[in-house]
Amino acid sequence: MDAANTPLQEKPSLEGPSLMLGKEEKAVLQGQMASPASWHNPARFLLSCTSSLDGIIITLSAIAAIIGGAANPFALLLLGNMGQSFRGFFIGDTTLNDFTREVNQLSLFYVYLSIIEFGTIYAATVGFTLAGERIGQRIREKYLAAILRQNIAYFDGLGVGEVNARLTTDISLIQDAITGKASATISAIAIFISALIISFIKSWILTLVVFPAQILIVGTMSVGAKFMIKYTVQSTEAYAPGMSIAEEAISSVRAVTAYGMQQTLVRQYEAHVAKARKAGSKSGIALACMIAVMNGIIFWSYGLAFWQGSRFLVQGRVSLSAILTILFVNITGAFALGNISPHTQAFVNGITATDKISQACCRQSPIDSSATTGTNPTTFTGAIEFRNVSHVYPSRQESLVLNNFSHFFPPGKMTAIVGSSGCGKSTIVGLLERFYQPVSGSIYLDDVEISTIDVSCLRQQIGLVSQDPTLFSTTIFDNIRFGLLESVYESLDPRMVKKMVEDAARVANAYEFIMALPDGFLTNVGDSGSLLSGGQKQRIAIARAIIGNPKILILDEATSALDAVAERHVQQALQAASQGRTTIAIAHRLSTIHSADNIIVMRKGRIVEQGAHVELMGLKSIYYDMVNHQGAHETKDKEVLDEASIQSALEEATVSEILPLNFDDKPTPATVTPLQDLKEPSSMWSLAMFVHSLNRKDSHFVIFGLVFSLVAGASHPVQSIFLAKIISALSLKSSEYSMLRELVDFWSWMYFMIGFTTVFGWLGQGVCFAIYSQRLTHNARVKGLETILYHEIGTFLRGDHSTAALTSVLSSSAASLQGLSGAVLGTLLVVLTTLIAGLGLATAIGWKLALVCASTTPIQLGCGILRLKCVALLEGHSRRAYEASATYACEYSSNIRTVAALNLETKIQRDYHRILEEKRKKSLVSVSQSSLLYAASHSLNFLCASLAFWYGSRLVATENYTLFQFFVCYTAVIAGSYSAGAIFSFAPDVGKARDSAERMQALFRQPVHIDARASDGSTSSTAEGSIELRNVSFRYPNRPDRMVLADVNITVQPGEYVALVGGSGSGKSTIISLIERFFDPEKGQVIFGSNNIKDQNLKNYRSQLALVSQSPTLFDGTIRDNIVFGIENGSPGEEAVIQACKDANIYGFILSLPDGFNTTVGARGVMLSGGQKQRITIARALLRNPKVLLLDEATSALDSESERVVQEALDAAACGRTTIAVAHRISTVKHADCIYVLENGRIVEQGTHRALMEENGRYSELVKLQNFSD
Repeated sequence: MDAANTPLQEKPSLEGPSLMLGKEEKAVLQGQMASPASWHNPARFLLSCTSSLDGIIITLSAIAAIIGGAANPFALLLLGNMGQSFRGFFIGDTTLNDFTREVNQLSLFYVYLSIIEFGTIYAATVGFTLAGERIGQRIREKYLAAILRQNIAYFDGLGVGEVNARLTTDISLIQDAITGKASATISAIAIFISALIISFIKSWILTLVVFPAQILIVGTMSVGAKFMIKYTVQSTEAYAPGMSIAEEAISSVRAVTAYGMQQTLVRQYEAHVAKARKAGSKSGIALACMIAVMNGIIFWSYGLAFWQGSRFLVQGRVSLSAILTILFVNITGAFALGNISPHTQAFVNGITATDKISQACCRQSPIDSSATTGTNPTTFTGAIEFRNVSHVYPSRQESLVLNNFSHFFPPGKMTAIVGSSGCGKSTIVGLLERFYQPVSGSIYLDDVEISTIDVSCLRQQIGLVSQDPTLFSTTIFDNIRFGLLESVYESLDPRMVKKMVEDAARVANAYEFIMALPDGFLTNVGDSGSLLSGGQKQRIAIARAIIGNPKILILDEATSALDAVAERHVQQALQAASQGRTTIAIAHRLSTIHSADNIIVMRKGRIVEQGAHVELMGLKSIYYDMVNHQGAHETKDKEVLDEASIQSALEEATVSEILPLNFDDKPTPATVTPLQDLKEPSSMWSLAMFVHSLNRKDSHFVIFGLVFSLVAGASHPVQSIFLAKIISALSLKSSEYSMLRELVDFWSWMYFMIGFTTVFGWLGQGVCFAIYSQRLTHNARVKGLETILYHEIGTFLRGDHSTAALTSVLSSSAASLQGLSGAVLGTLLVVLTTLIAGLGLATAIGWKLALVCASTTPIQLGCGILRLKCVALLEGHSRRAYEASATYACEYSSNIRTVAALNLETKIQRDYHRILEEKRKKSLVSVSQSSLLYAASHSLNFLCASLAFWYGSRLVATENYTLFQFFVCYTAVIAGSYSAGAIFSFAPDVGKARDSAERMQALFRQPVHIDARASDGSTSSTAEGSIELRNVSFRYPNRPDRMVLADVNITVQPGEYVALVGGSGSGKSTIISLIERFFDPEKGQVIFGSNNIKDQNLKNYRSQLALVSQSPTLFDGTIRDNIVFGIENGSPGEEAVIQACKDANIYGFILSLPDGFNTTVGARGVMLSGGQKQRITIARALLRNPKVLLLDEATSALDSESERVVQEALDAAACGRTTIAVAHRISTVKHADCIYVLENGRIVEQGTHRALMEENGRYSELVKLQNFSD
């Protein structure tokens, strides 16, 4: 028998078959989950993102950096010659005139070097920054393109926050390594090499004595970098799951708030953040050890060089000029290498990030929409055939979803597929769209196997309308026009495209409500279409599906979540749209598919019945029972309807719907304050105090770190005394060589001792600040997520509170706060200590020379401050631009199925490129300004040296300054000036930290008027559960011009079952939100028991409620975790969990899974079907044993069998407790004690079902309309 026709072996289970996979099937699944990269080499990937122009810019910038770096040792060559001139003058070998002329000439050379330094540093900084921007942009584009071309199974195992983290944090790390650190590193290497060459030319033998120190420094850096990379990778990997938890929590904040899950999710998030903190601390400690040992080696090399150099001098093998030149150029070379070490972390982070990005970019997708290898048939009839298809989801390999499924879907006909949740209905759609590959069997379109057809071409022929339609945050016109992309109609004249969009809207019965909106087709639908009702979104999705004239139309539960009015509109639109097309309709509500040409009944991945509705009803078997259970055939409470009454009801519903129910094209926040309004310019001190407040309990690390920083910083001014003493000794005449040896030996040993002190200081401050900075990031992230989750729901209606923006604050901004702590803060404290102590010492030894040399320091510091502001401004612009681009990218990547179905990949990449290109161009001015100041701060060092030598020579010649005074002042001040330059090199880190601190401060400043953390308010565990709305009026804070509820009065007695019915946008769900106290009413009161809920403790109040929404919310974790979410008073007993699951009709399914309650549901429950997810959320609600049960279309996503069982469970659960049910399907609430009918925010009718039917008013019309559709 052919392998394709061999059924897979099954094992019996309670719900859904499980199986043993063969090698071929496992290979198919493995290929979809983890296809190996064609090549995975981070360096090669980075080169592939570098264009020829980038290469030229980087090359020229590198040359500039090399020239600027190589010029530094030449200044020290001048210093050696200066020393020789001073010695000659002191011992009488040089006249005053010759001495003055030599010093003037050498001082002028310093000015020339200053000019060279300014030009080269400016060119290098600008060049590397621009190249980094370009390369970063290209990496972002490549990564997004790689993500968009991946097969759907890839996303089943991808955390929801990972794409956002890569686009915001990881690529920024790569760019920072290129722009902020590459220029300084290349310059430092050039300094080292230039110094080495000059040193060998002056005296190879003394250079060989000093050179091993450089080898030890490089070795120390290599070992340190190895450990840093290791722990940085661990930290990044540890935080990724935490990022996903944060994104899930923020995107599902209503469910989190309703169930009081904030602390549970924060604890889960903190567990991953803590792992990242521990690994990050180890990386910081490795960096501290590396810097400490390197600084110790530098001082030990000083002592060795002077000790051995003095012997060579006595032997006549070297001159004082050679000793000074070799010593200072080697000191400079060593310092240059040492100054690379703080940048090492940036390179390590960049390498780690590049590795992760390149893995995704180099992965070969087994189903690649960008591939052009498939065939492109020019005509299609729409004949579809499944031949012996079996399928297993790669993420759930224990369950067989389709089992040897075969069926022919005739062209131009409608075929309906019905069955319980998990039977394989939606899987058929996924396979036909090529979201997945079947493990066996084949699928044919017009007798052509679809795996041989170009993926994009195939999807052009399929129009898909899902149960929960995805609209993107753009205009209605664009959302419909998306259906034309990559089709033959895309390049039509704009007027023709406009006509096609309007025609599609008419066919979808959407034209009237669109034209009733203020901006018509140019109306922005908001985030995920939030400004439109469910029925409106569904009809726009239908228009989008049919505008490209596809041969195949797939309707996947297209009307199950709609109310009667919206369903009728959509059903009419679907019937019109399906004419002449091969239509596959998946339905839970059997009344919607009576007219189908063929109906397939599925169970456990197989067809168990098929035929027309009448035929299947005549069989009185499975389909017949399903219809009976759903009640679609019942005539109870139905009246004989004439066409006129139906049409009247539809017309009235249409007039109600086209009023601006949910729409305001320019949302204006009312009771919530935008973050940008709270983000006030703050001084660096106030921001530092704010950052410190996040980590106050670890203040002792700062205190100890400060003490160690003082020790490390003071070592440089102290060694200037040692240096001056040694130079004075080396200047002695040949007759005093015995004293020379004695003095040099003593001070060389002092260098050896100060080396240990330096190691002690640097190691101590590094370890303290490494631990402090990681704890700061940990606390900022945890407190940040907690603050976000306790914000009012109204806050999340604003664009600056999008999920992508807030997760960026937690990921990037919290990490950037380390610019005010950690290695950066420690180094800045050392630098400031060196600067202040050096100036103080020089002033004490020779105040005239010290003050003249110090006169340039304020200029340098002024340039540094200005540059800091420029960089902070640049970082703010960059962050906002990349945040906006990341928000755009994440919106589409998080809806990858819709993107794939619509062939939006090319369009998304094109728009993303435009957004990034605009950002890059705007940053040119800021880059130029900041680079100008940075270059000036560097070149001033040479001017300072020139001034010091020129004026010092005057003091030596006329005021009897000694050689000791001169070199103490010169070395201390020059070292201080060099330290001032080091401050500027950290300006990008401090600039990022400042911008991030302002963002975090704005987040924490957001006022919260409805705070579940507040301990005030009355608590009651004996309240009976009565709910009353008294004269309640309400409007949403982002739509202040539209009253959603107007003077609403509702009374629910304890134990009563009250239903709310009405059209979309009538205010039903708003009432639920007010009862949950997501918002406070603008006027009136909500009473629970006998008290206003505003006077009650919010946490206690919400613990007595349970909400089951239309869209089930699950989190990445086990089934048990999702059921017990929100239960804080200890873990519920196993019996209680099991009973809740039984009541929700989910227990049998859970037991059928290999891991039972420990089965992972995936991000947002992606591993489960819609019905399974809904039943788990119902079990979660029942487990709370609430006094008030709030049902917002709780059964809308269930199949007929599950709906009946769950409805019975809900009815049983409602007994003895107050229940408020929002219902679209009136048949589910006919037994309610009281039914309130809402229209345009007002209650127009109320009473029992029988009483309202007798009134023959609005409720009666809704019943007639729904019964007609049934």
